[in-house]
Amino acid sequence: MGTWEAAIKTKARELGYDGCGIIAAAPFQDFLAGVERRAGLFPHAAPFYERLKARVVSRPQSMAPWAHSIVVCLRRYDKYKLQPQLDRLVGKYYLFDGRLSYSTEYAAQAGFEQFLTDSGFRIARERLPLRWAAVKAGLGKFRNNNFVYTAQGSWHWIDAWLIDRPLTYDQPAGDSHFPCPPNCNKCIEACPTGALTAPLTMDATRCIAHLTFSEWEALPPEDVRKDMGTYLYGCDECQNACPMNKAWQGETEFTEPVALNSLLELEKLLAMDEMTYRNVLQPRFWYIAQENFWQWRCNVIRAMANKDSKAYAPYFTKALEDPDARVRQMAEWALSR
Repeated sequence: MGTWEAAIKTKARELGYDGCGIIAAAPFQDFLAGVERRAGLFPHAAPFYERLKARVVSRPQSMAPWAHSIVVCLRRYDKYKLQPQLDRLVGKYYLFDGRLSYSTEYAAQAGFEQFLTDSGFRIARERLPLRWAAVKAGLGKFRNNNFVYTAQGSWHWIDAWLIDRPLTYDQPAGDSHFPCPPNCNKCIEACPTGALTAPLTMDATRCIAHLTFSEWEALPPEDVRKDMGTYLYGCDECQNACPMNKAWQGETEFTEPVALNSLLELEKLLAMDEMTYRNVLQPRFWYIAQENFWQWRCNVIRAMANKDSKAYAPYFTKALEDPDARVRQMAEWALSR
């Protein structure tokens, strides 16, 4: 390991990252092949995978011709304390979102970028295939549920930066896929909607996480709504079921300016006006666009119906008066339960 490689990895550790690797800014052919494979297996999902290929920078030098290397850093988020009230409402990845400007992780990212620029590197953060980058850097391997694992499990954030200097590169740790326990299909069996159909094989159009915040203008298909349960944003079922994920030991509080357990009460969410949504809720959970207030309302109605359809029936009746036809349609479905 050269001087710069050692300095970069030392700084990453100082800033709280649990792992750091460096790879060449070469095309992610394995990512592209995986996307093509899924599009072939699930032709009805091909538009989703085409958008994915267009949005993810699988050929880094096409966006940044000056880039020679990619620095990949990994950080665990299972150190944070879970709030039982939020279980199966929001995926853990989004509860402890390191992209939030008030988070410790955000400050660490800024500090790392400052270190790189002060060291004379030109840097950029493009939308790279982060899991594939982490595997190529030897930081972890895939398991059957498509997540990257280390010895501690899959609860990780991954950050990556393009830099303008060739360095000595890390290598993958052999096969890119950890062998799961013999005959273990727990993640596949746990997927409520059947999106995870086989090892490393997922139909994105049935994935709960994608359905909760997708850019599609339509409602989730009726045949998956019941199986989506109470999730409002994201999903953890295939990770929760995995025996290779250690018991969650988080004891550190994740600083939030607004108490999420109060903000995300179903009744309060459905009563929320659009201005509050735009100013409070959407900046925190921004995968649902500002103009898609209807999507949050539909998610809440579906969650209510799956939690206790009879108790929430008055809320559904009131939602029949909503100005958005999709909200009215979801309310009709909820009342039919």
